[in-house]
Amino acid sequence: MEKPHKIALALQGGGVHGAFAWGVLDGLLDQVVAGNVDIVGLSGASSGALTATAFVYGCHQGAGQPGPATARTRRIAEAGRDKVRELWETIARVAFWSGNPFVAAATLGSGWNIDDSAAARWADVAGATSPVAETGLGGSLSTVLREVMPEIPAIFALPQAGTPSLVIAATDIGEGRRKLFVDGAVSPDALRASNCKPAPFSAIEIDKHLYWDGGYLGNPPLTCLVERLRESEAQDLLVVTINPLRRDGPPPRSHRQVADRLNELTFNTALIHEINTIETINRLIDAKMIVDPPPGQHPFRRINLHRIEADADIAPLGIYSKEAPAWEFLVYLRNLGRRAFDKAWPEIEPALGHGSTWDTTSVCNDILARKAILSP
Repeated sequence: MEKPHKIALALQGGGVHGAFAWGVLDGLLDQVVAGNVDIVGLSGASSGALTATAFVYGCHQGAGQPGPATARTRRIAEAGRDKVRELWETIARVAFWSGNPFVAAATLGSGWNIDDSAAARWADVAGATSPVAETGLGGSLSTVLREVMPEIPAIFALPQAGTPSLVIAATDIGEGRRKLFVDGAVSPDALRASNCKPAPFSAIEIDKHLYWDGGYLGNPPLTCLVERLRESEAQDLLVVTINPLRRDGPPPRSHRQVADRLNELTFNTALIHEINTIETINRLIDAKMIVDPPPGQHPFRRINLHRIEADADIAPLGIYSKEAPAWEFLVYLRNLGRRAFDKAWPEIEPALGHGSTWDTTSVCNDILARKAILSP
């Protein structure tokens, strides 16, 4: 029997739209249970950090369950799957009882795009004159974390064989740098920081540093997973993206529409620059221009990049649905993620260990204009 392919998983954030990653992960876990894949590490920012943390939390719980050793991988994977579902169920329930106006708008509307709803118009007017109250994931996050993951960070403090490593990102607004919280450092405050929208008096303080959403400098963070892959003698990195790289149609007009598109551009820019770095190193490795480190250190390996997305389906959802964790909408996003996985996996699976399925060369050339100064 062949050994499972070791991969790392990076989950992008995008408010409630992050439930898309739940569906992708659900499909990937079927491959884990079947013995085809071993997830060695996860990273995330914003809602991607929540999903990644819930999964690893569940894995640690599963690792401590009694049972035959031959079924340990299945116990760990299924416990992780259950915990992610519990996370999104709790987010929906808490948002419903908190009176989130966008939940009602999503439930009562004829579609998931609620940008023209009364709640959205109210938010536009309020946002133009004063900071808007948190209505999405952040507004009830402390309650959700207490219910779903009450034992963090203690549960991550002791390594458990067979459980993946965990990295979540936040942005240090004073020093202008990315802060990565790893394994036992992933606390409720770290998760709140990773999901903290910029607004007056909204920053999360940790050890005398103030933090905002991790997506500004890593949505999701990738280079940390490259090191994890090197340690595991693996080379496949799967990125689950939420924010469309491109948007067609008229430009944003309202206060929130402008701010949201600016966030998307910023978040995607951080991702593309990391991909550009990985791809550049890959080309140097392919050209044998990088010398392996001294004996005893992990050798440099080519990192195969894969992407699962549903840009064409997510772009029409609009902006305010990111703030609407209605259960029916979360299920729709989960199912969308599962369909995206089922569509992409037949191409990704045979490429594991051999090459990339994401054409990052074209993406970086286009978005970063890498060939702008070359002669025609």
